[in-house]
Amino acid sequence: MPYASANGLNLYYEMTNKDIPHNILLIPGLGGDHRNWHKLIPHINHNHNIITFDNRDSCFSDRAHYDYSIKDMAQDVAELLKSLDIHKTHVVGYSMGGAIAQEMAISFPYLVDHLILLATYTSGDPRGDAIFRTFASIKAKVSEEEFLRLILPWSFSIKDFEVPGFIEEVIYEVSKDQFRQEPTAYERQMKATISFQSRGRLNNISSPTLLIFGDEDILTPMRFARELVSDINGSRLIIIQNAGHGLLITRPKEMALAINSFLR
Repeated sequence: MPYASANGLNLYYEMTNKDIPHNILLIPGLGGDHRNWHKLIPHINHNHNIITFDNRDSCFSDRAHYDYSIKDMAQDVAELLKSLDIHKTHVVGYSMGGAIAQEMAISFPYLVDHLILLATYTSGDPRGDAIFRTFASIKAKVSEEEFLRLILPWSFSIKDFEVPGFIEEVIYEVSKDQFRQEPTAYERQMKATISFQSRGRLNNISSPTLLIFGDEDILTPMRFARELVSDINGSRLIIIQNAGHGLLITRPKEMALAINSFLR
């Protein structure tokens, strides 16, 4: 299994074709890992080397065992790229991964070619903090199936719930995952997530930027999309109708089409 050393931690990564000089880095969200992109990757332009990895505290990467920030996680990514001898890449970040991607574009702009932010946010807020703190608290006390039944209504739209068998299929697939994140690691990532703040710094992002949001996203609602597109110079917003926060699962083809068009 391929690992790279970053910030004193070993991060697991995968690449589709290291011989291709054009790269796309995909950064997963809270509780996610490199496998979350499996529906999107087949539709991404194959003229790119696609890099996926596990953030600290997820799947095959090392556990941190101490609190950290989104900036620490962006530093992880910078060191991962350095170890892979990649000097510049398109960066795609989903949810918490979008916060990491923003921090990369602000703190390590020389690494970021085009920036693509999916269903993400600019800062924690009292309502969002309460949601995620509750998720972390409950995750440690109930079964994985019960936890999923709690959080999935926050992740998927009404239209998604109307698809026969869809929710039960998600619950089945995730519940049988032997590499799912343990509660302590989830809580550390959650703390980094809610402490993030890019508000007031977004005008420092110089990379061409695309934003993709679902119009029915409860966890990262449209007010974040409006703030991002307003404060990142020259950025473009695409809104996917009837989509919730889980659009990586429900709308991969639409997102890939938008990403491919943007990168062309």
